[in-house]
Amino acid sequence: MRSVDSNAVAATEPTASPAVQDLLRRAAEAQEADPAAARQHALQARVVARADGDKVGEAESLYRLASLAHFGGDPEDAFGLAMEASEVAAACGASMVDAWAVHLLGIIHYQASNFSEALEHCLKALDIYQATIDGVDAGNILNTIAAVYHSMGDNDRAIVTYEQALAVSEPFGRQEMVALILGNIARIRSSRSEYLPAVSMGRRAVEIAREHSPSIVTNLLADLAEAYMGLADHQKAAECFAEARRVLAQLSEDGAGPSYSAQLGVMVAEGRVALRRGALDDAIAVLQAALDMSERTESKEYELEINDLLATAFKRSGRFEEALERRETHDDQYRQMFTHAADLRLRTLQVAHETAAARQEAEIFRLRTQELEVMVSDDRPAMSENATVTASQHLEAFEQLAILTEFRDSETGEHTHRVGDLAAELAHALGKSPEWCEQLRLAARLHDIGKVAVPDSVLRKTGPLTVEEYEMMKLHTSMGHRILSGNSAPMFQMAAEIAQSHHEWWDGSGYPLGISHSAIALTGRIVGIADVYDALCSRRPYKRAWAKEEAARFVVSGRGGQFDPDVVDAFVAVLTARHPELGGQLG
Repeated sequence: MRSVDSNAVAATEPTASPAVQDLLRRAAEAQEADPAAARQHALQARVVARADGDKVGEAESLYRLASLAHFGGDPEDAFGLAMEASEVAAACGASMVDAWAVHLLGIIHYQASNFSEALEHCLKALDIYQATIDGVDAGNILNTIAAVYHSMGDNDRAIVTYEQALAVSEPFGRQEMVALILGNIARIRSSRSEYLPAVSMGRRAVEIAREHSPSIVTNLLADLAEAYMGLADHQKAAECFAEARRVLAQLSEDGAGPSYSAQLGVMVAEGRVALRRGALDDAIAVLQAALDMSERTESKEYELEINDLLATAFKRSGRFEEALERRETHDDQYRQMFTHAADLRLRTLQVAHETAAARQEAEIFRLRTQELEVMVSDDRPAMSENATVTASQHLEAFEQLAILTEFRDSETGEHTHRVGDLAAELAHALGKSPEWCEQLRLAARLHDIGKVAVPDSVLRKTGPLTVEEYEMMKLHTSMGHRILSGNSAPMFQMAAEIAQSHHEWWDGSGYPLGISHSAIALTGRIVGIADVYDALCSRRPYKRAWAKEEAARFVVSGRGGQFDPDVVDAFVAVLTARHPELGGQLG
């Protein structure tokens, strides 16, 4: 399948900022000559777009990165980026970018032989695109849909769809698209032995391509030569090949350098034609030259076909050992390509599944967070017209939240209770009032409530977290503060304060605010120690349970660094009272 990349945004669409557009233009221009520079431009465009809150620019940057990954032979990366581009584009109303991204997903599915998924995505892309007032790229999407039908063996529907693509491309003056589509139709006609219409369309495609799309002229000429051979017009076929070779030579002289694919396309077509007319020596000579080039350039698909044609040519020439060698090589390559294609199909479907699952999980967490905010908010619906939110209702809501937090992970279900109890004891050792200590006992149980917004895949991961996963985990502090601060009751305000501050360090190297010393709320300084001690003593999916003396020594070692010295002193007093045998070790 041949296709045309989409680069321009319709004037009526929401557009990216000028700075992002300039970077994306540079990325598009450098795509073929310097893919690494193109990727850097696209990455920079994404950074600028995100910094400016430019969602359209972010969507276009993601699409360009997906296109570059696809161009560079990385379908998995391209697939994930295209899905993200589609999601961002749909959210900000950038329908054109959404259509391009979904179309690219269809192309990747098509190349992985996931034909039903390819068709589904391409038809969706067409629906999205046709909802805009722009129609200039509809022919490109229809061209892909037709190619999918052709690969599925539905040639009649493929031809009808190609003709539709032709009809929508011509009014916009997309002559490069017209040449491409005519060539695709001619190839199907030729494969069905409909040589007269194949020649007619092929000649028209070549005439248009000479002026508007020189890069595909050689392939069109090779196809036209084979159609002429179907009519037994050897002279016309030879003229087509001669012109194709002249075009390739001219490109070399001009310094443009024809692509290996273009050169191989002509050589393989010459080999097929020579084999068809019985010129076995000519066929073997050109095919062996093509085989050498395909091996040097790792053009596996051409290499497969060349070995098949050579096996046939050697057999007809009576060179049976060489024929057997080519056939065995062909069969081995076919098995490898089949295995690779099957693996690519599975990986593509897996990426699609994982991306969809991640999106669903994110939506679940978003809804869960909203529900929690409503639960603790002063503005939640009253039980009756004259009902007021009482302290007992606050306490009931607190208990519900605590239970929800505990049951995120069955292995740490009692962790929040123990943290609350130890925090209250530490506060008592620091001389706080009994009422304050009891309020802290309850509030401390919600120190990790923000983890409801952390995916289980991160929260329960047994191995080390990636940088991205660690950043996601750190967000539970800010999310907990956001959930709890919606209620003005003192107990909720204390819980919100704890949620935000219990990972701050005395020396200022903690998170999320990076504050130090007394700028950190006392509640957070107390709960921070209680949380670390109990977490060390608990078994987690990623660690063993430490002995209490080992965990206690760790806390003491953080005095003046991670932890407030006064609270550490209170911790030593409480632990010594709880476990007299630790007195000597902690002193």
